[in-house]
Amino acid sequence: MTDHVLSFSSPIPPLLETKSDHCRLRIRFNQLSRERRLLTCLLVLFAIIMCGLLIGIFILSLTFQGRAPIVYREINTTNIGTSYGVLHQNDRQLLSTVVDINTTITAQIIDTTLITTTIELTTSTEKQLARYGESCDYDNGCESPFICHKKSSSSPGMCRCPMDYDFKRDKCVGDLNALCTKDIDCQQYMLCSGMNDGTRRCQCQKHFDYDNDKRQCRGDYQAPCESNIDCRTNLVCNKTVTPSVCSCELFYQYHPAIRKCRGDPGAVCDRATAECVDNAECRDGACECSKQFVPDENKTCVDPCPLQTPNPSRIRYPGNCRKFIDCQQKSKTECPEPTMFNLRKQLCDYPKDVLDCR
Repeated sequence: MTDHVLSFSSPIPPLLETKSDHCRLRIRFNQLSRERRLLTCLLVLFAIIMCGLLIGIFILSLTFQGRAPIVYREINTTNIGTSYGVLHQNDRQLLSTVVDINTTITAQIIDTTLITTTIELTTSTEKQLARYGESCDYDNGCESPFICHKKSSSSPGMCRCPMDYDFKRDKCVGDLNALCTKDIDCQQYMLCSGMNDGTRRCQCQKHFDYDNDKRQCRGDYQAPCESNIDCRTNLVCNKTVTPSVCSCELFYQYHPAIRKCRGDPGAVCDRATAECVDNAECRDGACECSKQFVPDENKTCVDPCPLQTPNPSRIRYPGNCRKFIDCQQKSKTECPEPTMFNLRKQLCDYPKDVLDCR
């Protein structure tokens, strides 16, 4: 009996102790795994929140770039210098605040929890300036390069281009002899050329001449163009070729010696601005040989009267039985119907008596 009791109080075998320790370690390992997974989830959630915060800051920085609403500001300081001039005491100016946002983000992670964000804001002010054609009150009240033209010191002015500059194609461009720094400062078909006095001024390009009435450079024969106004008087912009060039109108020919297009006999013309060939004039809307002159096969006006002396007083007009030329009076005449010019009798006669012309 005693031996049996002693057997129950004997030590636990080593195998059982090993199994017990293994269970405890497994339980502890499972607890640590759950904590690690929980910590990992928290870190991922934290990273997502931080990314959202950074994106929000970036969007805000883009949103607030540019100009803030216009505000009125009372200037109480005497002679405040600005980039646009000098503001005087008690002048109420219309100011606009420009907010330049320079964002610097410095992120340092300490124990995966610390992020430092710094946003630097720089503000500056500028005046609301008038554009071309708008009213202005002071010399520096217009946008560059406009200046304030005032008829009197007490009346409001208007923003205009500087002297020798014209407002064309939504900008101020230099007229002839206007001071300039580059070609785009000058109007179309002009170049910013260096002068003998050391200055640079707007001058017409080659093959262009300045038209004082139109106040622009106009092209000579074969000069590039966009419309008829770009070409000299009695030239037209020929758009049937590429690129389009200044050319003569139909039945007109260019004469380099006088740099003009002149109309052939029969060409349509305007008496006020007519440019017909030699010995021709604009009559009844067309170029016509004057006096005793008649057109030849080369479309020039020639004198048909004989040079020998004595010569007949009257000769028949070439190709026309009813017309005759008076060489002494230097004129052309047409016989009334149904008569014809009789060269032998030197007068208008009945057709039956005019045997040499039919």
